Order: sequence, then C-alpha cells, then structure tokens
Amino acid sequence: MLLPAYEPRMATIPAKVDYELSLEYQLKKVMWCAEKLTSQMLNDKHVNDLEDESYYMVDTLLNNVATLTEYYFSNVIYSLIGTILDKPKKIEFRGFDKNNYEKRKKKIIDEFKIGKLTQGDDIFRKKYSEICSENIDQYFQFLKDGRYEILYELNNYSKHNSRLRGFFPKAMGNKNHEYIKLHFLRFTEDNLFLLKDAIITNLLKIDYQNQVAGKNSVNILDKEFKVVNNLGHITFLSDHTVTYSIGPSCAGITTNSLIYKSYQLCSEITEILLKSNTGEITRLKEFEKLKEELVLKLINMKLF
Repeated sequence: MLLPAYEPRMATIPAKVDYELSLEYQLKKVMWCAEKLTSQMLNDKHVNDLEDESYYMVDTLLNNVATLTEYYFSNVIYSLIGTILDKPKKIEFRGFDKNNYEKRKKKIIDEFKIGKLTQGDDIFRKKYSEICSENIDQYFQFLKDGRYEILYELNNYSKHNSRLRGFFPKAMGNKNHEYIKLHFLRFTEDNLFLLKDAIITNLLKIDYQNQVAGKNSVNILDKEFKVVNNLGHITFLSDHTVTYSIGPSCAGITTNSLIYKSYQLCSEITEILLKSNTGEITRLKEFEKLKEELVLKLINMKLF
C-alpha cells in the first residue's frame, strides 16, 4: 500500500482485507468458469454450433470477468494505494478508454482522496500525489488501452442487446480440440449497430474477396493479423492473443479466445498484486499459487 503507515486508515483497513478476499474468490471463479466452458464444449452435441447449456457458460464467464474487473478496481483504491477517508465509500466502476481516462481518473482521485495526506510538508505531499497518480496509470493501463475490451463488450452485448450465437460444423473438425479452437461467435451487418468492438466492426466492413481471400495476413486498424486457418469460406486471423473469424457476410471471434483472454486477465491482475507490495497482501500465498496455475494454463492453451 502506498499510503504511509502513520496516516489515518479508518476507511482503508476494514475495506482492504474484505476486497482482497473478494478478489481472490472472483479470480478463482473466473478460472472455474473458463474450465467448465472448455469441458462443456468438449461434450457439446450440437451439430453446427453450441447447445444452450454451453452458451450459459459463455455468458457466465463474460459476466464474471466484468465482476472481476470491478473487484480489482476496488482493490486498487483500498488495497494497493489507500485513502484517508473517514469511512469506506461505495465504489461504482465505469469503464475507461483513451478518450475519457483523464477525466474519470481525476474524479476517482477527488472522490476517494487518492494522493492526499494529513501530514508532511508541501514538497512531500506533492511528490506523494505524483506517485499515486503514476501508480493509478500503471494499475489501470490494461483498461485504458483496451486489451480486454472485447470481453466487456460481449458481456454488454449479451446482457442488454441480444443472445450470443456462433457457428462451426463439427464435421469440419477431425477432433474435439479442433472444434474448441475454431468454434466462433458470429456477427453480421445486422448486428453492426449493437457492436462497439473496433476489430469486429471493421471486419464486417471489409471486402472479403479482395482483402482476405487467398491472403497470408490481413491488416486491421494498423495491426497485422496472420491467417492461421481456412475452413470453407471462413478465414481465421490471429495476433497470438486472440483469433478472429471472417467470411463473405460475417465476422466474429473464436470462443477459445474468450477463454484465453479471461485467463490472461486473471494472470495480469495477479501479477500486479504480487508486484505492488508483497509484504502487505493478506493472502499472498494464495495469489502466488493462482499465478503459477495461470501461467501453466496460458502456456498449455493453444489458440489455433
């Protein structure tokens, strides 16, 4: 925790332990959901998509990823940084992006008195405020740059707009693991107005025949994606962290990528916690154990 030990911690102490325990619980739950979804897909009997039971797990995974991020947000304030508030305040997480980050960051700093001290001269207080600001930037960097935005976007899509649907004929995969790697959530131009994800919306606007068919790689928003597989008129594109699909009239993302990104998010959050100040983390050994499990999962998991 950044807040000096001599500063008042009436709000920080009761919230810190509770939020750390909640975060540990939520990390384990996301990992459990990812494992259950993988198992469910292995046993799925649908001919060319997923059964409803499997989609229940997709929705559950996405929803719990969003909850994990909210718990992490609370941990940053009460556990990693600390506040001189007299009593804990309810935290409501609102997503960041490059356009609104500075405005929302300032609101958080002002509302929760982040970077404020009751003791010390002006020079020390100014330096402490700058350190807190820099650490907030570090802790929220993955939210600001949108590394996991696709997970939050699809969670909002399924909660507020429409159920998720996908496609992949089992007859096209010679083994179950092929089905797991290549089943994808499918979107068309009819869904375009419901989507914000820049890559999927961009893929839906691409001329498949002229820009994708027969190519070894495709440039999307100044980022290169390599063609990693072709099944009929469906092409799979990957940057080694996520695999998208595109066809003449559709685009999407592999369900396997959602599982991978969920593990990746858990790993990143755990690593931030362990690097912050290991001597003050209530459940240090549990977080270290989770990190080891996540590293192995990411190493052994294949996107394509």
